[in-house]
This record gives sequence, structure tokens and C-alpha cells, in this order.
Amino acid sequence: MTKFKAENLLAVIAGGSRGLGKSLAIELAKRGAHVLLLARGKDTLESAKEEVSAHRKSSTQVVDTIAADLTDPVAVGIRGVNQVFQLKTSYLHIVTYYQVKKALNEYGTVPDLVFCVAGGSNPSQIGFLAELGPKGLTSCLESNYYSAVFITQVCLQMWIQNPQPKRTRHVVFVASSAAFVGLPGYIAYTPPKAAVRAFADTLRQEILLYGGKDMYQVHAAYPGTFITESFLAEQTTKPELTKMMEGSNFSDSEIIAKTQTSLTIAKKILLGLDRGHFSITSDWESALILNNMRGPSPRDNVILDLLLALAVFLVWPFVRRDFDRKTRKYGREHHGPLNSGPFSEV
Repeated sequence: MTKFKAENLLAVIAGGSRGLGKSLAIELAKRGAHVLLLARGKDTLESAKEEVSAHRKSSTQVVDTIAADLTDPVAVGIRGVNQVFQLKTSYLHIVTYYQVKKALNEYGTVPDLVFCVAGGSNPSQIGFLAELGPKGLTSCLESNYYSAVFITQVCLQMWIQNPQPKRTRHVVFVASSAAFVGLPGYIAYTPPKAAVRAFADTLRQEILLYGGKDMYQVHAAYPGTFITESFLAEQTTKPELTKMMEGSNFSDSEIIAKTQTSLTIAKKILLGLDRGHFSITSDWESALILNNMRGPSPRDNVILDLLLALAVFLVWPFVRRDFDRKTRKYGREHHGPLNSGPFSEV
């Protein structure tokens, strides 16, 4: 793959107001990119804009924001949805129709770099299936999957309409190592992350319809656990079984001391892009389970990847059995609470 370049290019970051999205924006600003941050909250966007602007390589770089619900195709501006949604949406949604696409067009420069970082999880989306309410399940799917799909579709349409054969354009999906292994308690979170992985795999081939591999490149990052405000908030309601399996059954201070920061993950993602990798991991554990579940994804280092696949092929059956044992044990000890979830949630 072509090496990654950011200087003087416009980078759109979906979910750029906090956490990993903001950290990526800071690192891209350091590399000389113009940055457009997309998220729902206006206040957090303005705060992020100030912070990112302080790290610009040059004062001529533009850092801007658009507040929009990226899970809503009307707000994002997907072509052809007006007739479908007009009768089902509020006046406010109709007013914001094509909001994001219009703003992108007004820049006069088609985005070259798209980072789909929006998503994550919150306490209402963490727990066992028998306990979760419908809203936790649906909102997790929307925030992690549709927020990536819709903004990618808008930018892809713009790329097709404004081809640049001598320029490489990138779309980067930030999924999670949870896309490769299911842990009890993440039943709402792992399926959309696996869907993002499948979406990236499919788009990588489909995008070849519109140009060679040097025109458009798709990447998927699968970071392991890293510290954010939302992760620490999850810890207050996360099942102990989940904490044991992911290695977070410690105090917040211990977790912070032992766990990577979002800035560290951002730097590793950009390093993976510099190397032209399709699949980007943040640690050896993530690399191992990636190679246990790679499937049709292309390999970036054939020999190393095959060695890792062999290693995890030998080790993973024992890990899986250990997870099964812990799950059965936890079920025996805590069977009562599993039968009384918040089914009244809407």
C-alpha cells in the first residue's frame, strides 16, 4: 500500500470531540493536516477545537467542527433519503438535511482522510443479554456501526464525483479487538464492532470499482483496552466476569497506571497507516486474536502473520476453555440476578 500522508490534506474525524477521536485529531494536526471534527455535542466540539488548534504545525491549518447526529442519514446527508424520511422526521431534521455534505462541499476541498471513530459504549450498553434493555442494544449498534457507514458513504460519493488519480485517499475504521472475541457482558458491543470489520473488508474490495489501490485505501484499527472517560464510567456497572476476562478487575488508579492512553493508541494507528497496513493492532494480544480470526482480510506481513496464527491456533483452545469455565462458574454463583433485567426500558 502507498505510504500515508496528511500534510495539507483535509481529515474528517467522525467522533472527534473526545477520547481517541480527539487524540487522532491532535496527532494529525501535528502532521500538518486540516481537521474537521464531527460529533453531536457543540460544547465538547468547541473545547476539542481549541485543544487541537493548539497542536497545529502551521497557523494556516484549518480546524473546524460540525455538530450532527452521525447515526441519522438525514443529518449526514445521504443522497436519496429525503423522500423516504421526510414524512417521518421532525422539522429540525429536515432543516439539517444535507448538513454535513453541504459543509464538506463548502470547503472547496474534498476530504482525503476519513476517520470513523464515533461509538464506544456506555453503562446502559454493558451487561448480559438477559439484563439489557432494547434501547441499550439498538443505540450501541447505531453509534458504532451506522455512524461509520453513513459518513463513509457521503465521502465515497464525493470521491467518485471528484476523482484524483494522483492522490491517495484513505478511510480508517476504528473497531476494537472485541471484533475478534466475544466476552460475556459485551453482547451489545461486540456485534457492531464485528460488523465494522466486515464492512471494512467488503469496502476494501468494493472501492476498487472506482480506482486502483493507489487511489483509495481502506484500513481497520483494532485497539485493545485503553483509558477514556467512558471506559472508567463503564467500570461502575460492568459485570465482574467481564472485568476478570478483560483484565480490568482493579481499582481505577491501577487501571490507569497499567493501561494505554488514547494518545498512545492514536500514535499506533498512524504508525500502522505509515506502514500501509490494512489491519492495525495496538498490542501483541490484539495481534494474536486478529490472526485467529483474520478470515478474508489481507495479510500485511505474511511470514509473521502465519507464525502468529500458528501460535494462537495452539493456545486459543485453552483460553476459550478457561473463558467457558469462568462463565459457567459465574453463572452458578450469580444465577439469580440474571433473571431480573430492566425489561421495562424503552
